[in-house]
Amino acid sequence: MPGFKVPQPKAKRRRASSDESWNGGAYGMPQPGRIIDSPAACPVERCGVVADTVDESDTKLNGWVRAGVYGSAEPDRIWCSGLHAAYGVALAELRLPGSGAGRE
Repeated sequence: MPGFKVPQPKAKRRRASSDESWNGGAYGMPQPGRIIDSPAACPVERCGVVADTVDESDTKLNGWVRAGVYGSAEPDRIWCSGLHAAYGVALAELRLPGSGAGRE
């Protein structure tokens, strides 16, 4: 038919080696990430204790993180690292009134 053009199939582009260099040639489903220990398994003494039970002027706590969430049933706690503090904040957020998890 005049004026009617049938689309031609596109030629498959062969993947260049640089396409796979960013991920080391990996393909398929991703592998599980590294295992992160919960703060409950932290070997550091006093990590995760209630902040009001600790003298925060103690120089051994320099670099520690105090974390809490206003209105949470979970008290403020001190943590040896930011990763553990993030875990503690997430736990405190789950225990906010009306969240379902903090109800008794």
